[in-house]
Amino acid sequence: MNAVVALAPRFQRAGGRDARVTTGLAVTAFAVTTGLTLSVVGGLLGFASRAELPVPQGQGDDRSVYVILAWIAVVLLVVPLITLAGAAARLGVARRDARLATLRLLGATPREVVGLTVTETAWQGLVGAVLGILLYAALLPVCALLPFQGTTFSVAELWVGWEGLAIALVAVPVLAALSGAFSLRRVSVSPLGVARRETPKKMTWLRAVVAVVGIGAFMIVSSVAGAFGAAAAAALIGALAVGFATLNAVGPWALGLVGKVQLRRATTPARLLAARRLLDDPKAAWRVVGGLGLAGFVAGALAVLPSITAIDTSQDPQGAILMDDLVTGGMVTLVVAFLLAAVSAGIAQAASVLDRRREIALQNLAGTPVELHDSVRRRTVLVPLLFVAVGSALTALVMFFPLLGLAAVASPQGPLMLVGFLVGGCALVYAATETSRPLLRSVLADTVVRAD
Repeated sequence: MNAVVALAPRFQRAGGRDARVTTGLAVTAFAVTTGLTLSVVGGLLGFASRAELPVPQGQGDDRSVYVILAWIAVVLLVVPLITLAGAAARLGVARRDARLATLRLLGATPREVVGLTVTETAWQGLVGAVLGILLYAALLPVCALLPFQGTTFSVAELWVGWEGLAIALVAVPVLAALSGAFSLRRVSVSPLGVARRETPKKMTWLRAVVAVVGIGAFMIVSSVAGAFGAAAAAALIGALAVGFATLNAVGPWALGLVGKVQLRRATTPARLLAARRLLDDPKAAWRVVGGLGLAGFVAGALAVLPSITAIDTSQDPQGAILMDDLVTGGMVTLVVAFLLAAVSAGIAQAASVLDRRREIALQNLAGTPVELHDSVRRRTVLVPLLFVAVGSALTALVMFFPLLGLAAVASPQGPLMLVGFLVGGCALVYAATETSRPLLRSVLADTVVRAD
């Protein structure tokens, strides 16, 4: 452990400016994750605290409906947030693996290598958690302005308590450390393979089986929800979380198939290089567009809103409030999901450029035009972006069919809303990835090729 403590600061400095930029990106991702997660949990606690208040005389008790809907929103947003936190610990993983593999070949033990990574990612998570708590504090007054149940929230209702903040300060670094340690399997097992830049083992179709099982489990549970009695809501929410989370398993595998198709049809250098990049590391591509995939799933799940709100509630004031709140909650969930996807894509794309610094610099010295670099970067993002957005939305429609039937497409407003959000989300995420263009220019301007 003394060796780990002594090497940790030197290991960080060895990465130079790229390591500092990657660290900043990772801390930003952890901060966004922590701030938004605390805000989402605070909203759930706000609805739960209102459900414990006495029911006003002459009004029906629909507060349990709000709590169930809040839990659904938590699942739809926390899964992408946890995904972003896990991806944050893997930013710059290629360059870090190369340096750690060199240490392994020089005699460092697997335990010391894991210790170095856990130390690095854990402190990034801790700093991000502290900044995320500050972000949560800044968002509290904004979230309190949202009207629900005929009134706005108070800041006290959305406060997660000191216990919630303490849990965040512990959970985020632990998640970061576990995610970082999990990414080191190749270094621990085959450091020579990493140092020689050998292509890792391809993903298998078992990932698709896991996704089909997860999605099928939700469809079965939603079909027989009545058999669960009082536990029906909990069973549905649990099955939704499992089915939703399995998208992270099948996403990289599906992008690998897209890369194979692109490779067969490549007719230009830009298409060929983009297909090779996608095929060589579909997990890295998923880290860029995966947030949009999860947001597209949310959009598909909420496409039913126009059909629900079309119900006549003119004779039911309380029902009218519920319908308005459904629209407000759905729009807030969608906007947060797409903003989160854009942040995730921008951070992952910038880290990807730094990870490929050596490869890009060598191509530049070999005479590859700058325009070709830009074209490859765009194609590496754009094709997976469109595939993931459409595929995830269709998955949501299929997954919710036993529960909602054709309600999502019963009125033209539903498909139009879905298409509108997907187009807007794709444009937002694509714009976020374009922010890495100046970084690519700085990499191309550096003509010195450094060893990792």
